[in-house]
Amino acid sequence: MVEHFYEKIDGWFSFPMLYKEMVERFDNGCHFVEVGTWMGKSAAFMAVEIINSSKDIRFDCVDTWAGSSEHINPRSPYYTPELADPDWLFNQFESNLKPVLSSINPLRMTSLEASTLYADQSLDFVFIDASHEYQDVLDDIRAWMPKIKSGGILAGHDYPHHGVRKAVNEVFDSVEKQEHCWIVR
Repeated sequence: MVEHFYEKIDGWFSFPMLYKEMVERFDNGCHFVEVGTWMGKSAAFMAVEIINSSKDIRFDCVDTWAGSSEHINPRSPYYTPELADPDWLFNQFESNLKPVLSSINPLRMTSLEASTLYADQSLDFVFIDASHEYQDVLDDIRAWMPKIKSGGILAGHDYPHHGVRKAVNEVFDSVEKQEHCWIVR
């Protein structure tokens, strides 16, 4: 049994019930993708859940590891000066996830680039938590939605954020809301 260590990682993670439910819900051979990983806090939680389940679940983490506009703007409260080094964030991610890195497949690219790597209806669970800008979220939803298998789940974080909520509501008539997330089953 691997102990959770996600609390020791900087970042945001408010959806443990959702990630736990996904591991419980899906069987061996399924495939999960997390789009937007930052320093790996949520990925660490998911990886430990997968390991402790003894299930064979493929888990890909997609991120540019370059930060978002709010991280590179010196006037933003989220400004991260270390991002001047293009490898800093990815190195932080790998260091933070060292205990479970063998259970994660990091893909260092944009969400839209990564979505082209997967066949339609090939993924069981995709979680979108990259850019919060309306158009980016809309593009992410449209790119990843066809990749979900019948019976699979598309979800994302920060539903209360205006750009996220607007994009989600434009595509879906109704969504389940839980832990600041939107969920389409």
